[in-house]
Amino acid sequence: MMKKFVPFFLLLILATGARAQDSAAMKKHYLKVYNQALTYNDVNAAINGLHGYLAADNSLMYKDTLSMLYFTIKNYYSSLLLGEEVYKALPANVEAMARVAECYDELGDPKTSVGLYEQVCPKTKNPYHIYKMAVGQYQLKRTAESELSARIVIADTTSKKIGVNFTSIDGTQQAIPLNAAAANLMGVLKMDAKNYAGAKTDFQQALTFYPQFTGAKQNLDACEKNLKGGTKTPAKPKGK
Repeated sequence: MMKKFVPFFLLLILATGARAQDSAAMKKHYLKVYNQALTYNDVNAAINGLHGYLAADNSLMYKDTLSMLYFTIKNYYSSLLLGEEVYKALPANVEAMARVAECYDELGDPKTSVGLYEQVCPKTKNPYHIYKMAVGQYQLKRTAESELSARIVIADTTSKKIGVNFTSIDGTQQAIPLNAAAANLMGVLKMDAKNYAGAKTDFQQALTFYPQFTGAKQNLDACEKNLKGGTKTPAKPKGK
């Protein structure tokens, strides 16, 4: 009776080994596709390559990479889904959580974004993360917290070396240093409170940090018009 089972188990072992070899070959193939796509700067092909790999291996490392790739092409929802899966499984991956926070911001959910940044910022102390949190706090009308966060960014000497995209009144975007963006945010907070003299000082500081800052120039102009009795809407930060 035992002899009848030996060929069956042998076939089972052989089949299992063949599947393992097929899986290894598939992973190798899709990693080759991924790496080749990166060589030619083809993000979409790289994304397809990683999806093929993940069909054979549920790798959190490559899910994190895939989340980054989706973020680079502004597919924030897909980036968010993958990033959440990664940081919930690996809480030490704070960068994945920060990416998810920025995705929520881009998707118009500042409340969730700020909640995540409040967990991220004490760990990374990254002025970019703190600035993004400050903008979210501003959007949520948490004025005192937003101002405190902006002050922390300005006090961090590395903030002048880090850029952020700022959207002006006419919809154009400009890359500016974080310290200038934070000073502008403080000016907007004061301007909203009709403290035009204080706001003017902040906008001037923003321009000292980065003289080509179009948004700060527009805000300084609006501030001066208000000081003279006119009214003009400031260029408010969108954090993009």
